[in-house]
Amino acid sequence: MPRDFAKRATSTRGSKRKPAKKRKPVSPAPRTLFHGPSFAFGALLGAAIVITASYAPEMLRSDTTPGTAHTTGANQEPAVQFEFPDLLRDEEVQPDPDAYVIPKPDPATEPATYTIQAASFRNESDAEQLRAQLLLQNLPARTDSSSVNGETWYRVSVGPFERRVEADRALTRLREQQLSAILVR
Repeated sequence: MPRDFAKRATSTRGSKRKPAKKRKPVSPAPRTLFHGPSFAFGALLGAAIVITASYAPEMLRSDTTPGTAHTTGANQEPAVQFEFPDLLRDEEVQPDPDAYVIPKPDPATEPATYTIQAASFRNESDAEQLRAQLLLQNLPARTDSSSVNGETWYRVSVGPFERRVEADRALTRLREQQLSAILVR
């Protein structure tokens, strides 16, 4: 049968015990983070390792004898010889001026430009009003006049655009304004 030792009942002998006093926890002695002898030993050991690593290859080299210094004399040939300076000294370089000529663009391969006709009007003031609105919307607009069947028409064009993507974006912006714009190549 389980017992609850937290709540002890009085003993059967009839003696009453006093409850135990609560003890204060004892904190351990403060530790020091710096120990001088350990630090000094580590610093000396590290210095010995660095000095040994820097001088060991020189001491272990087999081509030098003890007591003689390793020098590079004038009688020794360098391990690598470059031929490039001799080639330049012995030969003359002929320039080729045709290598730097920029060819003129062929008209057949010129990039196509795209223009959009936004609208056409019989009245010049209506065309200029639409051109001003388009210019305020950061679209490159211009007005052209042409004669059709004896009547003068004023055409509002947007562009030219070098890339088709730019022309399509401008066409979308014009159609958002309920203008029936068409793409002219």
